[in-house]
Amino acid sequence: MRWNRSITTTVFAGLFAGLALSVAPAEAQLATRRATERALFLIPAPQSPDDSAFVVALADDVRDQMASRLRRQIVTIPSTDICRVLEESAYECDAALNPADADRLAQAMRADVYIVGSMWREDDAPVSRFRMVDVRRTGLSGWMTVEGAAGASPEEFATIILDSLEHQMEAARWARECIEERDRGDFEDAMERAHRAFAIYPNHPSAAMCAEVVSEVLRQPADSQIVHVRRAVAGDSLLSRGWERLGRLYQARGDSTAALLAFAQQSRTRPTDRKLRMGVIAGAITMDAYDVARDLADEWLAVVPADLGILQLKARACVEGGLWDCALDALTQQYAIDSTLVGDSVFYRQVIGAAQSLGSTTAQLEWSAEAVRHIPGSASLWRAHASALVAEAGTVGAVAGVESDPGRADSLAALEQVYTDSAVAVYEHLLATDATDVRSALAAARLLLGVVEIDTAIPLDTARLLKGGEFLVRAVAASPADTSVLMNVAVTFYQRGSALVRARMLFRTAVAWLEHSTEYDVLGRLPPQNYFFLGLGYMFLIYEFDQEVTATQSCELVDEEAGMVARGKEAMTLGAQLAPDQANRFLQQFNTFEERIPQLRRAWCQ
Repeated sequence: MRWNRSITTTVFAGLFAGLALSVAPAEAQLATRRATERALFLIPAPQSPDDSAFVVALADDVRDQMASRLRRQIVTIPSTDICRVLEESAYECDAALNPADADRLAQAMRADVYIVGSMWREDDAPVSRFRMVDVRRTGLSGWMTVEGAAGASPEEFATIILDSLEHQMEAARWARECIEERDRGDFEDAMERAHRAFAIYPNHPSAAMCAEVVSEVLRQPADSQIVHVRRAVAGDSLLSRGWERLGRLYQARGDSTAALLAFAQQSRTRPTDRKLRMGVIAGAITMDAYDVARDLADEWLAVVPADLGILQLKARACVEGGLWDCALDALTQQYAIDSTLVGDSVFYRQVIGAAQSLGSTTAQLEWSAEAVRHIPGSASLWRAHASALVAEAGTVGAVAGVESDPGRADSLAALEQVYTDSAVAVYEHLLATDATDVRSALAAARLLLGVVEIDTAIPLDTARLLKGGEFLVRAVAASPADTSVLMNVAVTFYQRGSALVRARMLFRTAVAWLEHSTEYDVLGRLPPQNYFFLGLGYMFLIYEFDQEVTATQSCELVDEEAGMVARGKEAMTLGAQLAPDQANRFLQQFNTFEERIPQLRRAWCQ
């Protein structure tokens, strides 16, 4: 058995329209003898392929029994006419049609009502659920579920189905009479007929929609009409016109949220109506109902994944609504199918932003790399790529910090350093392109100095430390008149320089950085602490340097030491208020070195 074959609506409807004319004479004959409404019973879709033959035989038996038992109430389109139209339209006679094709076939064959359903088994007993779709005022509408006996044949099960259908025909008669009385203007009788239908089928869709029209004509409040339409959609959740009417009634009442949900349900009843779906999604976005917009888009994309228009609406909904996982997914799908986005800087910024907001460092890194690959001249995208590298380094470092396996932890730490160095390389590239790019210089310095630990318990990464200092100097060169930059650099030099002094490491570097700190402290915010540590740094440096002077007996080095003593003493004097007692002791030592300088000059400078 062939399932749900798909051909275009235009071809399908066109072929059916032409072929339907060939059955008109038979219809005319039936109309003269029996009822005029035409019913189309379609093969129910079997849940199991093993029941394919069963449902075909069942449909034939149901049609035959309908033609016999319901001949005074409705005209049943015979299997031969259905089969001929299907086969001449490139379908097989035993095809189980999907809902959209079923609707087109019903229209092409001028059916006033069609019945479509499914069939499965429970403990070997056949069970079917049917939807009766009233196309033109037959009154036959809603759902019915029919249970057969275990081991029942198609003919036996068809008889049970006809028993249920006869019961439905009685409710349909009252619904049809409601419509007729309403059209005659006898609204009281129309409502009475609707209630008779409800007594048989409590939420009879056709009767409920008839009652709603009567309520509208009588100018009853919108709430009264809403009650009737809600009854209709409760009886048939796939009743498109019911959901549309309900949405408009809610709009009239001013309940935009309820209206949106009704229109959303309407779009679900018409799963191939792209225009309707896009309109409802756009409306949901306008109302800030971003989750509704996303869900409607996802339902459509599950069937048509490459629909660019729907993807764009989904991305907009998710970005505006802060649904970042959804936004990243939609943007990624857009990029895969829309070649015009390749090299689009606006798109790259949007998708990188979504990755950042989601907190996905991996996606952020992938998209920024994609961006600079296609737009290598964009400084802002290179910065985004550097930020992504830094973020990924942080993620890897956090994992490394809690890793229990030492080998694995070391590997992760090494990978973290690779990402960090790669980010620094990006900043170097930006500075090479634009020497005034102070942001890149500061970012590189901050990154390098941030990964260097100044601790006597671990080896000092001197190379990265010194390189970080170089980037600070380049930042000043890039923007020498910017007070905020100068103060930023001054504070950083102070923090790192004083840390080196406290750890008694790299005294020359420490002194040089603290001197830079005093130079760039244009607002005077760091003294006296900066001067105190500068003096202390000179003290430690002089202790080391004095040994070199003694060993080399160089007069030039004596002069250099004299300069160190003078500068160190001055700095300690300026910073003495930070720790007066300690400063006095250090000043005494500076005095001792100061008194030693003339002796050294007499010994080696003659």
